[in-house]
Order: sequence, then structure tokens, then C-alpha cells
Amino acid sequence: MNARGIAYTMLRDICLHKTYSNLLLRKGLNQAKPQDKGLITQIVYGTLQNYRLCRYQWEDCVKKLPSDEVCVLLDMSVYQLFYMDKLPAYAIINDAVEITKKQIHGNIAKLVNAVLHAVQRRGKREITGKEEEALAIRTSHPTWLVQMWKAQYGWDNAQKICEADMETKPNAARVNTWKITRDELMKQDSSFQKGYLSEDALLYDASLAATPWYAQGLLSIQDEASQLIARIVDPQKGEQILDVCSAPGTKANHMAELMQNDGSIVCGDIHEHRVELIREGAARLGITILKPQVMDATELKEVEGILFDRVLCDVPCSGYGVLARKSDIKVHMQSGDMDTLIPIQKAILAKSAEHVKEHGILVYSTCTLNKKENEKQVQAFLKEHENFTLIEERTIFPYTAHTDGFYMAKLQRIS
Repeated sequence: MNARGIAYTMLRDICLHKTYSNLLLRKGLNQAKPQDKGLITQIVYGTLQNYRLCRYQWEDCVKKLPSDEVCVLLDMSVYQLFYMDKLPAYAIINDAVEITKKQIHGNIAKLVNAVLHAVQRRGKREITGKEEEALAIRTSHPTWLVQMWKAQYGWDNAQKICEADMETKPNAARVNTWKITRDELMKQDSSFQKGYLSEDALLYDASLAATPWYAQGLLSIQDEASQLIARIVDPQKGEQILDVCSAPGTKANHMAELMQNDGSIVCGDIHEHRVELIREGAARLGITILKPQVMDATELKEVEGILFDRVLCDVPCSGYGVLARKSDIKVHMQSGDMDTLIPIQKAILAKSAEHVKEHGILVYSTCTLNKKENEKQVQAFLKEHENFTLIEERTIFPYTAHTDGFYMAKLQRIS
């Protein structure tokens, strides 16, 4: 199978079967020729990031939308025609026709050929309509999401968020300050740069996982905004910490590093294979104070009756803050998704509050930009829990420092 055939197979599985793009791409690239891997990666991620814009460019050329499989193929082909430089149009169209014959149905090949030639002759279609709709198409977001951001954060912020979601974010790493300082690592490689938000962050260009620093546990791969969560928890040496939604353990390990591996962090996930990821990460970093276990964060039976100095609730969320890195979320998201998540978040926060010592700290965080899951969730909690007060609240927008979007709230139990 050639490069475009492999790319189509991946996109079909991601878009229609909801397979995770990062896992599928890693597996699929193992089957590709070395010279094709870059092309496949660009087609897959580029099509996902621009899925709605690509669909807009061809959908008016048909009276009725074809099957989902054909739609994915046309999206992919239009992305190459308009948004990838130096690719010959005849090769893109010919390969699309061959993919149709081999992987979809020969009878559809004429339609695919006709649509792509029509799109090529016309050129890019002008985007028209109301400002929310035009922005949504241009940046490939659902219109309802743009409207929600406009209502919650204002039009200027909504525009900036959408534009930031189209960026390629810089690679960020977290320095294991228990073992080495950021300045010491920068002396070892002049290509490292200090991060913009986190005092533990380094920016880099190459593959970090293949470096000796990663193997030795001196660095971890983590977005800068995500690194701020452990900092707002502010764990101290010797304290007892609870991290209720911990897997894969990135933030738990960061807290342990800040504690100089002195104290105890009970951390869990509802799935055993995810708990194993926590163990593996701690082993690589040399962390020994983590106590990973399977737990349901809405019940926390495993720590019943135990109080902690600090509790972190990095809850499951809609993920609207990480769309630049996880474009497949944009393809699948529905406006009703948050309706199933909000009650779960509320239950986790309420149950976690039961395990905070008097004068202890409770941190609630998400990687989404949605006041219903963020500010309003915390406001509702405070109304029902008068023994807690809000110390600090912060939203990190993805355009501020080219990071993911995050929300965090620091609460304290006062009685």
C-alpha cells in the first residue's frame, strides 16, 4: 500500500471508528517506507486539523453527501490539493481514484474523480456567512463551540483561541528538579530554551524520548500549562498527598519531584492498565513515594476515613483546551458531551473534599476552556461546601504562551 493508501486507512479509522490518532499513527508508520513517513504524518494530522475547512471546499460540488468513507477520502485529497505545497494534483487525484477502487467501491471512482477535478479547476472556495460560522469553518471548529466561547470569554478571546488551535505547539519538557536544575541541563545542550510559563519547563526541537536525559529520568514530556498544576498544589516535603485522577501520573511525579521524593502520594485511576503507567513513569524518574492503586474517584473507598494535606482533582473533561495537539477531538466532539461529564466532575470534587485536612488544600483542574466545567463547577461546589474558600483561580488560554489551555482553582478547607 502506498503512502496515501496508508494515510487514508488511518484517517478512516480515526474519523469513523474513533481510534486514537497518536496510537494509530505510531503503529501505522511502522508499516510504511521510511521515505513515506513524513508525508503520511502530514496528511493525517493536517486533514484532522483542517477537517471542516476541507469539507467546505468540496461539499457544494455534490447534490448529496456520499458515504462517510468517501467523505474522508475527499477531505484528505482536498487537504493535499490546497494546503500542502509542491504535490502534483494529478498524483493526488489518481491515488484517490485508486484508493476508491481498492478500499471503497469501484462504482464510486467516477464521482471521486469528478469532484476532485471540479475542486481543482475552481480553486479555493470563499468563506462567507456570519462571523461565528466563518471563523468556525476557517479554523475547523464546530460552530456551537465558537458561539459558546464568544458568550463565555468574548469575541476577541474566541477568535484568539480558534487561531491558537491551528498552531503547531512547541515541544515542552519538565525538568526533574529533584535530580538536576534547569540551568544545568541547558548547559548540556545549547538547543534547549527556557519555557514561558513554567519555571520547570524547557523547550526543544528534537525527539526527547530518544535522549539520555529522558532515559536517566532527568526530563519528562509535559506541556507548560500542565506543569502549573503541581505548582499550584504546592506540595511540601513530608506531606501526605492524594491525586484522585492521576494516570498516567505526570502531575503526581511532578509533585513528588517538588517534594524531593519525601512524603507520600496516593494516586489512582479506575483502570489497572492506566495505574501501571503511573508505576512505569515513577520508576523511570526514580520516584519512590508514589502509591499507585486502582480507585474510583467518585467513591474513593480505597482511602475511606483518611485525610490528606493536599488533594488534586485533575478531572475528566471535554478537552477543549488541547485541540491543537488532539485534532481528533474536534472531529468527534458533540455539544452534549459536557452534559455527561459535569455530574462526574461534581461527584469527584465533592468526594475529594471529604479527604482534605482542616486548613488543607484542594485543587481542581481541567484541560478544557468551558466555564460550565470550570468556574461554574467551582462556584457550585463552594455554595454547597461553606467550609472551603477559594484562594486562587486561573485560566491559561492557548494563545498566551503557545501552550495548551488549562483551568485551575486552589481551594482551602477552613473548618
